[in-house]
Amino acid sequence: MPNGPAGTAGEARQVQVTGATISEAVAAALAQLGVSQDAVDIEVVAEPRRGFFGSPKPAVVRVTRKAPLPPPVAPQTSSRTETQEDHVMTETDSGPQVSLANSEAPSAEERMNQLDEEAELAADFVEGLLDLLDLPGDLEIEIQEDQALVNLEDVGSGLLIGRRGATLDALQELVRCAVQRQTERRSQVRVDVEGYRGRHVEKLRDHCREAIAEVRESGNPVRLDPMDAYERKLMHDLVAKTGGVTSSSEGTEPKRRVVIQPDEG
Repeated sequence: MPNGPAGTAGEARQVQVTGATISEAVAAALAQLGVSQDAVDIEVVAEPRRGFFGSPKPAVVRVTRKAPLPPPVAPQTSSRTETQEDHVMTETDSGPQVSLANSEAPSAEERMNQLDEEAELAADFVEGLLDLLDLPGDLEIEIQEDQALVNLEDVGSGLLIGRRGATLDALQELVRCAVQRQTERRSQVRVDVEGYRGRHVEKLRDHCREAIAEVRESGNPVRLDPMDAYERKLMHDLVAKTGGVTSSSEGTEPKRRVVIQPDEG
């Protein structure tokens, strides 16, 4: 039952949507992309069918926005300009640092295909788990800048979230292990239930803003609560957009945390 947008931040390039029929799934995909059918390519991933024990399996379509015509190529000059692709932001034990992108890194298209594969494997795993637990729910897949997000909707229970998201964290780790076993590479897939993580991230941002204000006022560093690598990156990004403060990470997983301190420069 997966469905959701895939593409870069800001504008979805591709969505994978389910529906009782192929036509229904295509219509839903076009609505999500906000385009007409002649502006997309449509791939039928799965036709509607009966699954195990007679349970219905919906149609699945992947709809991709057609790429615009490339702009004219500007004449090259002898001077080399620096591009974002020259550097990759990574978080290390001493916080976010800049390292040169190595030549073995996958291309953007290859990375998108990897994320699509991870999302499909994760969705299949979660769907099987829902069936095993006899829980309702729809799956939405979203491909973000460098990770796949599988969001469960209409579960109708906090069972998969747990206290302070502990069960959800365990579920995500289980899904990642399953995906990594299939792909034999580190997985960046994230699992959410009814938007819990999105709400949690907003709370973390609010707390981070309060910590920034405290550091500015007192001149003393403030340590945030432990977070996973994705959440820490969001906090570092928020601090980087704010003048007068800097941030770093300290500690080891799963207790690694962001430290905000005055900018001595």
